[in-house]
Amino acid sequence: DKSGVIGEDPSNIPNNIMPIINKVAAGKMERLQIFGNDYDTPDGTCIRDFIHVTDLAKGHIKALEQNNEAAGLRVYNLGTGRGYSVLELVRTFENITGAKVAYEFSGRRQGDIDICYADTKKSLAELNWKAELDLNNMCEDSWRWGKNN
Repeated sequence: DKSGVIGEDPSNIPNNIMPIINKVAAGKMERLQIFGNDYDTPDGTCIRDFIHVTDLAKGHIKALEQNNEAAGLRVYNLGTGRGYSVLELVRTFENITGAKVAYEFSGRRQGDIDICYADTKKSLAELNWKAELDLNNMCEDSWRWGKNN
């Protein structure tokens, strides 16, 4: 969250990449494990649709509001509609925050694909929702919380 008051600090090894990056940058973890560097992508790391938690929360609210207006089940992809590689995320975090993120490559995880990002056309058309914050915002806001907690 932009305020730096709300953040993520899993008690065990985090499953999400941003808490791991924060922990490595803060010296609480030794390094980030990047699973695979042989994907068919420009830098060899997988590409994912990293979304700011504030945008994700706003998208969920829009979906709940839509659910109140009409009965039935609807499914929406909430994302930015743009993929970033894991190394792009790490480099952006380092550039925005000035903090260093040590990492090492390990083998791919079973089932991981090269590129995966959301098709957001339906979310825009039916919910009038789209992500407004970018990777820079996500890194800056995540680190604001991470360095203070």
